[in-house]
Amino acid sequence: MISTMRVLSILAFLSSAHHTSALQTAFLPPSIGDQNANKSSAHRIPNTSNPSSSTESLSPSSLTMSLRAWACHGKTNRDMVEKLTMAGIIKSQPVKEALFRVDRGNYSHEPSNSYTDAPHSIGDGQTISAPHMHAHALEEILPTLTKMSRQIQQSTIMGTKTDVGNELKILDVGCGSGYLTAAFGRLVDQNGPIHPLTKGRVFGIEVIPHLVEQSRNNIMKEDGDLFESGTVAVSKGDGWVGLPGYAPYHAIHVGAAATSFPKDLMMQLHPNGGVMVIPVGANLGAQNLYRVERLRGNNVFNQNDFAIRSLLGVRYVPLVRP
Repeated sequence: MISTMRVLSILAFLSSAHHTSALQTAFLPPSIGDQNANKSSAHRIPNTSNPSSSTESLSPSSLTMSLRAWACHGKTNRDMVEKLTMAGIIKSQPVKEALFRVDRGNYSHEPSNSYTDAPHSIGDGQTISAPHMHAHALEEILPTLTKMSRQIQQSTIMGTKTDVGNELKILDVGCGSGYLTAAFGRLVDQNGPIHPLTKGRVFGIEVIPHLVEQSRNNIMKEDGDLFESGTVAVSKGDGWVGLPGYAPYHAIHVGAAATSFPKDLMMQLHPNGGVMVIPVGANLGAQNLYRVERLRGNNVFNQNDFAIRSLLGVRYVPLVRP
């Protein structure tokens, strides 16, 4: 009989965002450095300079990777999305519909492998992540966008002002190929968002100029209406700094692994429950995907204003510093 430890280790390996020869463990958070070790693990930045000392709970969440991840290969974009759905990786109709509308073939450098469930190089040492990782990120962020949309809709009906603003705002850090930026755009499309979401704006930033241009060109192939409607904007930017001029964001996605939790990004989350999904850990070392929720607003960073939960072990390329 396979032990529980072995099963979870296999799950963590399969959930790796990029191919690796090392088995990724779901039990040890990445090295970040504990700034307040006596705080509750649900509201503190995890300690990974000495992972064995961490008391953070890493029990499997609803995002825990399906054993069928890496196996959802398709012959077409629709086929790939259907297989991700059958595997239980895509769980909601909005995410399924968004990925139907954005053809991954327009964002891959490898036409023959556009719909394989694996990462591909897009140049400059960067990759487009495996489709199952994009699906998981969307599914993890969707509940927050849905909750915020309901508040916006209710305030519109009642003619009252809401604390969450009048439209959704999403920041995609390290937008790379532009694929996930476009998928977010379809969810909150100014020309018609996917039910039950409201209209919104998506800001993609990328530190590598060549990839900024590549992202724009890819989106223009079949998703250029997202630019025309003002739903999506892509620009050069430092992923560690974010895009403070348009903050706060209801959701932030980071597509590369940070060596520590970027406080600037955390402070750009909406104070009423904004959520960030981010991989954290050393390059070529242990990494985990985290969910960071901002619980309250303060002008000065305080880690107790955030709830941090580890989701699963992953392997991403590093979040580049300028």
